[in-house]
Amino acid sequence: MKYQERALRLTAALAIAGLVASQIPMRGQTALGSVQPPSGGQPADGYLSGNSDNSGSFLGIKGLTNRNAITGVALGLLGLGAYSTILDSRAVGAAAGGAASGLNGAMIAGASNQPIYDVLKSKPEDFSETVRLIDSAEQVNLLREDHPYTFFAPSNSGLSLLSATQLAQLKDPSNKSALVSLIKRHTVSGRYKISELLALKDGTTLETLSGDKVTVHNKNGILTINNILVSQNDIAASNGWIHPIEAPLQEP
Repeated sequence: MKYQERALRLTAALAIAGLVASQIPMRGQTALGSVQPPSGGQPADGYLSGNSDNSGSFLGIKGLTNRNAITGVALGLLGLGAYSTILDSRAVGAAAGGAASGLNGAMIAGASNQPIYDVLKSKPEDFSETVRLIDSAEQVNLLREDHPYTFFAPSNSGLSLLSATQLAQLKDPSNKSALVSLIKRHTVSGRYKISELLALKDGTTLETLSGDKVTVHNKNGILTINNILVSQNDIAASNGWIHPIEAPLQEP
């Protein structure tokens, strides 16, 4: 942009200088040649007088005077400057439009018309095990409610930290109440984006739907909940936000 502005300023200066120069009277062998008056005397002043132009011939070209050449160059420079300005304004407009389009695309990507459960189910590579636990606990309707929730979702890799025996116990129908508590322990009433969690005072506690409280820590920009790392990723749902965590939240 700076180089374009300088070029435009230089163009304008040259055009003005050319226009001014074209009005300066010229005598004798002006610039690149002269046109002798019909009487054969000395060339007249270079002012235009009626239809005559005694500013001198340009490079000896018949019918082309210095004044014509200077004026043509000046007008050409003005035209070039105007054309550059139009191109520059179009480029700026296109860049602004592209930025707006990119922003709009980001907003669309961040939005979702699906509730928390369905968003989790749409990402089996990350949350298939959590979805199975929700199904076993029969808490699908909870995470589909039209109520603002923040769900801390254990990733598949996080749940893999549990032994096969622990997972089997959680899925055992006789332990359903424990599994229900586990799902609710990962659910907080209200919408909390990552930026809002980071803005909380270090050590703030949040009450979960299980009645248990979880503690949010923010140390040097590292966000944890009950000392479990929270991936700083906002996953939008129609009824709240999902934040992946690196391990399940255990009972206090």
